Amino acid sequence: MDFFEAQDDARRRTKWLVLWFILAVIGVVVAVDALIFFVVGGGEAVGILIPASIATAAVILASSGYKSMQLNGGGSVVARDLGGRQVMPGSTDFEEKRLLNIVEEMAIASGVPVPQVYLMDDEEGINAFAAGTEPSNAVIGVTRGCLQRLSRDELAGVIAHEFSHILNGDMRLNMRLMGMVFGLLVLSIIGRGMVELLRYQSLSSRRSNDKEGGGIVMALFLVGIGLMVIGSLGVFFGRMIQAAVSRQREFLADASAVQFTRNPDGIAGALKKIGGLSFGSKMKSPKASEASHMFFSNGGMFGFGLATHPPLEVRIKTIQESWDGKFSQSQLKPVAEGRVQRGEKPRKGAFDALPGVAVIGALEEMGAESRRSAEAGQKIHRALAPKLKEASHDREEAQALIFGLLLAEDEVLIASEVSFLRESAGEEATTLALKWQEEVRDLHSARKIALIDLALPTLRNLSDLEYRRFLEITRWLIASDREVNFFEFMIQRVIERHLVRHFERRGFGKIRYTKFSKLMNEANLLVSTMAEIGAESEAEAVAAYEAGTKGWKGEFERQGATTLGDLDEVLERFDEASPLVKKELLVSCGKAAARDGDLSNREAEMLRSIADAIGCPVPPFVEGLEETEY
Repeated sequence: MDFFEAQDDARRRTKWLVLWFILAVIGVVVAVDALIFFVVGGGEAVGILIPASIATAAVILASSGYKSMQLNGGGSVVARDLGGRQVMPGSTDFEEKRLLNIVEEMAIASGVPVPQVYLMDDEEGINAFAAGTEPSNAVIGVTRGCLQRLSRDELAGVIAHEFSHILNGDMRLNMRLMGMVFGLLVLSIIGRGMVELLRYQSLSSRRSNDKEGGGIVMALFLVGIGLMVIGSLGVFFGRMIQAAVSRQREFLADASAVQFTRNPDGIAGALKKIGGLSFGSKMKSPKASEASHMFFSNGGMFGFGLATHPPLEVRIKTIQESWDGKFSQSQLKPVAEGRVQRGEKPRKGAFDALPGVAVIGALEEMGAESRRSAEAGQKIHRALAPKLKEASHDREEAQALIFGLLLAEDEVLIASEVSFLRESAGEEATTLALKWQEEVRDLHSARKIALIDLALPTLRNLSDLEYRRFLEITRWLIASDREVNFFEFMIQRVIERHLVRHFERRGFGKIRYTKFSKLMNEANLLVSTMAEIGAESEAEAVAAYEAGTKGWKGEFERQGATTLGDLDEVLERFDEASPLVKKELLVSCGKAAARDGDLSNREAEMLRSIADAIGCPVPPFVEGLEETEY
């Protein structure tokens, strides 16, 4: 199953999820009615049943809606609820730096923006999760136990597992499920809260001999117990849905992690260490049960056939058929282990454009995990100069780095841009922007894109006023030359999708187009634009267009999209298409770009911008990395 099929499968599962949720709500309402009928009696209960049913359903639906709205804030909402703290880019802690490097390498290899990373310091078990409504607001969360007990390969296997949840559409599905499950749990939560609160009130009333007040407290205490009993049915249904949705997805994520890292020993080793610990992957957070389906392994909240993950033995045996059945023992690492070891030397080299034959071959499996390799991410990440990576991790320099990527090379244009920068951002930001422009001028687009991805988590930490100033400056720089520059266009799309959505708390997107034929005109425009980018003549452009549109009729449009507004409007519509429709578009654009035998920098940038704008991560199409020391 490739990325697009997995995304489409997740979309279909969402429909079933809604149906299961409705049936669960009906089940809870019926249970409440049965309890009322039993306690009050047949004749007198009739007049109470309808209001009670409406009230019960309203509480569940309102609570679910409230939680879903809260979760629109993205994965950081879940991470903070679970007691996580953000690991800031540029952290000097050895273990945190290792974690950030692994996440960045995985993101670059996947073609997705680098997610924010959260660490749950108080959790000693080995566990992790991915949360978010889309890659723009995704986070990766790991427990302190992961950093303390796992080797780099094992940690990479766990992180790759979580990235597969992002790529396969599980993350969004899990967020929807979390909102729904909260509604089913809410009666039990309210009842438990009432019991805990009124238990002490009851003791206080007895001491004060306030019989009337004590009677009211006791009555409310019994109501709380009743809500806990009724709510337990909602808990049961919620656990059933969590287990049904997540179990098979865990097998897919495990398999994807093996393909991604090309190292089955990594993720298998992590699972063996979980089995070898007395507390395994258990989570202490009181809110862990709401997110149990998101974790790398069972959080230890419940079992009895309702576990959200397959048994460890089954998962390990699926990865390593020759496993001897013995779990691994793990100890805390020695103090300061690895601090005095020489780190890996930075590397540099020139990327070659991927040959057209290889691009077309890759497009036949567009989105397949076999096209994504953590090794590619490692190579690109290590090839970046340390000063560039450090700049992308600093909130001030990251902004200047993006400004530097946007500055024009034309002397007339850059003079007005520098003047605007001085006025809007200050003298030091302008100096830094000019410095970074010189540093990145000759970099391959794959490295430039990687720098943008590395800077995104840092830029998400800007204040609201800083974000608005940054957005205003980047928009001005992009529009200053009044021409379409495809690299500038790509940066704009990345910023608009991943920063605007983060700061403006935009929620789930809706699928409006499920047939490619409904977007034929838009597809024609994009393929025409792609065909022209690498063509030296109109004849070459037409030939490239015909290669991309083979299988569906269309007419080549010369200079199909001449403004950013034209492209934005077309891409907004494809962003509302189903995953398989998006795949057909990307395959067509890719074949048009690769028709001449090469995927040039500009073509790679345009293909990436189209894919990113419609929510489809595309791994870097590069090869031939020469590795030499600085």
